[in-house]
Amino acid sequence: MKFERGIDKKYRQSVEDAFSTIIEKGNDSHREVMTKILDSKLLIRVEPVKKINASGITGVINAVKTNYKLATERLSLRDALGEIYIAIAEETIETGGQRGCEGTFVHEGRHAYDFAQTLESLSNDDVNPLSVFNPTLYELEWEAHKTAGDYMLCIDKPEYIDEGLQLMILGLGDKGSCFVDDDGIKRRLSESYGLASDGNQGSLASEMMGIRV
Repeated sequence: MKFERGIDKKYRQSVEDAFSTIIEKGNDSHREVMTKILDSKLLIRVEPVKKINASGITGVINAVKTNYKLATERLSLRDALGEIYIAIAEETIETGGQRGCEGTFVHEGRHAYDFAQTLESLSNDDVNPLSVFNPTLYELEWEAHKTAGDYMLCIDKPEYIDEGLQLMILGLGDKGSCFVDDDGIKRRLSESYGLASDGNQGSLASEMMGIRV
């Protein structure tokens, strides 16, 4: 993992602390994703929310260069992660603190991992066409929301649980225990994203990255 030049030291520290906490307190899936990102050349950006219009976003650093590599090389997952950036909003760190930073990288880290899997599979589609991985926006958001819910339960602190309940990612059981709420996530994806498993699933990952297939 590398940082874009010029990022304030306090933001770098918050990002590094978030990765350390996710690896320490998350589940095996969280650790796998974060470890692979740390071991790659994925680019971290910190930008104003007015520029990215979200708490965090994930994309391809340079689609032209990535398309060229896909046409001329075979990419490993590590190589593919190096084609991707995650941008987190300054305001997410400033107002959300470590909870906001961790939550953003759990969610966007899953997107980055899935984008990388897509790039890796597309670079090898001539020899393994049946194994191409190219999920829809619905499938990407489903995985990212499920991953976020799992992380909230791993941390199990009131502020994390409360956020999960407010976002409909978590549900509250009869005896006060919380769980990842599949129905709540489906409702959130429908109401906030206009997506449904049996309807509009949105663009393919390749389209979102500007990749020619």
